[in-house]
Amino acid sequence: MNPGTVIDVSILVSVSSLLVAAATFFANRKKDIQQDSQGVLKANMKLDQICATTNETRSDIKAINSQMQALNERQIKTEAEIRSIWKRIDEIREEIRKEHEE
Repeated sequence: MNPGTVIDVSILVSVSSLLVAAATFFANRKKDIQQDSQGVLKANMKLDQICATTNETRSDIKAINSQMQALNERQIKTEAEIRSIWKRIDEIREEIRKEHEE
């Protein structure tokens, strides 16, 4: 082999190594991009699920608040009726007491 051929072979081996390295880099890059996109897709799906759960919870809380308000109003009416009943009982007691005194 003459010196020119040795240089040509070494250049050919170097260029071939660079091409293989570049091909490997781009193949791995494509694989990494696919894995990243799958990860982002999974994260988005989980976020959508969290949003749906949050909306359901918010709806449930509104329903519970509405039920509590209805129960509160019912309790107020019941307490007013009980006061009215006790007042009437006191009036009847007073009438009975007066009748016994006479």
